[in-house]
Amino acid sequence: MAFRRPPPPSNEGLRLEPHPSASPSSAQVRLRAEAGRPRRTPAARNPRPSPLPPGLGVEIDRAVRLFDEGTVLVGGCPPRAVRLTTDQASALIRWSSGASPAGRAERLLARRLVDSGLAHPRPERDAVPVEPGTVEVAVVGQAGSAGLARTLDDLAADHPALRPVVVGATGACAWVARARGARVVPGPPGGAEARAAALDACSAPLLALLVAGARPGPGWLETALGHFADPGVAAVLPRVLTARPNAPSYGEMTIAAVAADRAGADRGADPAPVLPWGRGTGGPGLPGTANEHTGADPLNPVNTLVLRRAAVGRLDPGPGAGAETDALWRLAEDGWSVRYEPRSRVWNPPVTDLGGYLRACFARGAAAGPLARSRHTRAAGPDLPWPSAVGLALVAAGHPALAAGAVALGAADTAWRLSRVSPGTLPEALRLAARDLAHTARVGGRWVRGTWWPVLAAVAVGAGAVAFRGPGPGTGPTPVSRTVSPSSSSDAGLRTLRAAGPSGRARWIAAAAGAVLTLPHLGAWHRGRGVALVDPVGWTALAVAGDAARALGAWWGVARSGSSAPLTPGVRAVAVRPSAGRSGGAPNMKEKSLSLVSSR
Repeated sequence: MAFRRPPPPSNEGLRLEPHPSASPSSAQVRLRAEAGRPRRTPAARNPRPSPLPPGLGVEIDRAVRLFDEGTVLVGGCPPRAVRLTTDQASALIRWSSGASPAGRAERLLARRLVDSGLAHPRPERDAVPVEPGTVEVAVVGQAGSAGLARTLDDLAADHPALRPVVVGATGACAWVARARGARVVPGPPGGAEARAAALDACSAPLLALLVAGARPGPGWLETALGHFADPGVAAVLPRVLTARPNAPSYGEMTIAAVAADRAGADRGADPAPVLPWGRGTGGPGLPGTANEHTGADPLNPVNTLVLRRAAVGRLDPGPGAGAETDALWRLAEDGWSVRYEPRSRVWNPPVTDLGGYLRACFARGAAAGPLARSRHTRAAGPDLPWPSAVGLALVAAGHPALAAGAVALGAADTAWRLSRVSPGTLPEALRLAARDLAHTARVGGRWVRGTWWPVLAAVAVGAGAVAFRGPGPGTGPTPVSRTVSPSSSSDAGLRTLRAAGPSGRARWIAAAAGAVLTLPHLGAWHRGRGVALVDPVGWTALAVAGDAARALGAWWGVARSGSSAPLTPGVRAVAVRPSAGRSGGAPNMKEKSLSLVSSR
């Protein structure tokens, strides 16, 4: 994909003008493209972020907590503390009530909170109208004539003025498309090549890409287009849910439910920036990371999105299954903003066959290697806080007391960093330590299952065989000394296992490996048991098979690309360290770092 740099903070580039058919008081605007925008290098970016443009509201991330009567915000990943003035805290209260930032100072504050991952833009629904001169919709993929007809009928019902573009339709599908007024262009039926053909065939400033068979929800396009009132936004990803299969058999219903959870494109119910590997790009004026609860799988497939053509020249299908993900990550690396908007919803067709489900899991794992090689990434695994990562490793090794010490040390480090902003954040450090531990167990376990599954399964089977065989003839448990130093009950239990000899240690290892392989899937079944009538055994078996397929895909991608980065996790700090000094800008807020920390 060829990219163009983001526009500078001034009014260069795409401008917003009042729509000619609207009254002067209307909030509707249309995009007008200007030719000859100068290309800018990353070094030419202004280190000071531009204010959030009018027409965009702000919502504070739901994981952010307030202290000192609302003048201190704690949130983000890694956590950071933000001190606000009284006027800025009052502005936050107004924004929470639905008001938009007023004035340059408030809009600059809103931009900094959004860039730091503590807040998200909330666009007005009609900020950018849906009209032929502004946006085009392209449909790619194969879903049969009936599935294509449903997608085109839904588009015509919501936006009759738009003429969709259908890529690669032949035979009955081409007849169905032309009968509904769509424009059929030649090209491959699906994949990145089809989206590249759609990008070449359309000329509107904005382009929405759908897959054939998708069912757009009410207002999906208006909600997504609202983000483009910000000239720094290059792409928006709607929330992609999985439709229910029609009259499925029990096996098809089971596969569809597991595939939606394990191989679907849903990124959750919380808005978030889309970042390479889910990590902040770093640097002033560039987007920061989201909170941990928005930590969706960064390798989720991208099959429905809205693009700004001024930012995207052409789509390079070279990376294969990860071409769209690679394109969005490159936009974020170049300083553009890529947003995930869960209020814009699209329902994609379900996967009801076992082969399709396993292929989707394999493709997701195989995409990591080429993506890491193209970026020269050393560690493409999840970023884990070091105390929690060390603590879980010590628990797996049978040292819970040392693990507790590592977690306590991390909590003390977090408390020290946050207390430099406000002493009232000291109790928050304990909650953050517990949240980091849960986050590490969840994300780290997902990465281990999807990457090191063969090793984990071999350890579980081998240790189980040793435990089942038990001690050999003529051997007995190792004698235990009667003198026991005071310790925790968990240490006593572990000493009992060690006293049982090799079979006791093998039982501990087999139980730990088996828990990592299966317990998260049982938890997912329990959370979604009302969605489909699926038994826990079938759900867990299919989920474990999907983990195995993804791990095989990951190793295939590593072998094909020559990059071992997907096999290595990253380590991050427990909290953002406050910076000293003041460089101007909004009152009592520092521009030097994304922590936005300042003293009164």
